[in-house]
Amino acid sequence: MNILEVQDLCKTYGKGEARVQALDHVNFSVGKGEFIAIVGESGSGKTTLARMIAGLQFPSGGNILVDGHGIYKNRKTVRGHYKSVQLIQQNSASALDPKMTVGKSVEEPLRCFFHMEKQERKKKCLELFSLCNLPASYYARLPSELSGGEQKRVAIARALAAEPKCLIFDEATNGFDLPLRKKIIEEIIVLQKQLGFTLIFITHDMELAVVIADEILVMKESVLMEQVAFTGDTTVFSNEYSKILLRASGLL
Repeated sequence: MNILEVQDLCKTYGKGEARVQALDHVNFSVGKGEFIAIVGESGSGKTTLARMIAGLQFPSGGNILVDGHGIYKNRKTVRGHYKSVQLIQQNSASALDPKMTVGKSVEEPLRCFFHMEKQERKKKCLELFSLCNLPASYYARLPSELSGGEQKRVAIARALAAEPKCLIFDEATNGFDLPLRKKIIEEIIVLQKQLGFTLIFITHDMELAVVIADEILVMKESVLMEQVAFTGDTTVFSNEYSKILLRASGLL
């Protein structure tokens, strides 16, 4: 069963000579509980696509369905969609309120989506802390008191608080050293298997994508070039641009 369907999705910015095509008739589907990677160079449309799946930008054309329901019918359906799909962006620090303790940040979705009382929220928050390898003592800390990796774990805990059907990582481990990057990716894979949400990992790193993902979508200059169910055999990629990325990563 498909949890997500992207149908003929288009996005343009500007008009006339200043018009930029960010997405050009993109179509694909993702099954429930799958782990897919969307790969492409900077400017390929990956982040625009992520923000549209998360309901943060309206398309110029086409639609996105979650569980068979179109999210861009009107603004009310978009607001209802925020719980279903959560987006974790590259800069976790900017996504956290610097004046709000990390405990309160994680509790915010519990208050907004589930209307939990104060004590219930705190209990659930500490459970999410444990799930994301955060000490309970961090509940009263501010984001500035945490390392980059810890801020990322807070962002993950806050996203999971909404109990999403789909979680999107948009270049979310860029800027970290290799050991920390590997550790966070391993942790999110464990969480995905444990909780069963669909995971979309957006990256420019083809080598990483073929290691972690069940399926790979390759984008170039606003166009989806290829969608491949990956089994460990790089010869399944037929598009020449996909092969260029594989060669650049030393995989062909």
